[in-house]
Amino acid sequence: MRNALAAGLMLALAVPAVANGQSLAAADDTAIRRVVQQHDERRSSGDWKGVAGLFAEDGATLTSAGEWRRGRGQIEKSGAQAGGSVYKGAKYATKIESVRLLAPTVAIADGTFEIANIGGSGSRKGNTTYVLVKSGDGWRIAATRSMVPTPAGPTPTR
Repeated sequence: MRNALAAGLMLALAVPAVANGQSLAAADDTAIRRVVQQHDERRSSGDWKGVAGLFAEDGATLTSAGEWRRGRGQIEKSGAQAGGSVYKGAKYATKIESVRLLAPTVAIADGTFEIANIGGSGSRKGNTTYVLVKSGDGWRIAATRSMVPTPAGPTPTR
């Protein structure tokens, strides 16, 4: 029963996109990739107000460290705190591997990330997903989710 419900939900979500023939215009693909690039540039320079400005007002992020940041204010404040301590001087780089349109004004971008120069020499690598929404002034980040892969099985102890 659960599988049938899941399959029905997936079909219900997929049919409108196929029926509408939605495809991502080259200009939108470029604009979305540019927003992600700006996200990296601003984080690397410590411009957390600028980072927060790339998000929708109610945007949220789940960091690779497992920290939730909800809303522009919290994204700015928590980012600045982390950027002033453990990630001071870190450089962020995201490689977007795919962008696809979910609805006319909603896109999802998947890729990998690396935070280099942590503590002067360390790095963190993982996978990331951005959900973006298009408004009158362009694409904004609605949500990000980043994770560092761990081996299968129980969560390793810290």
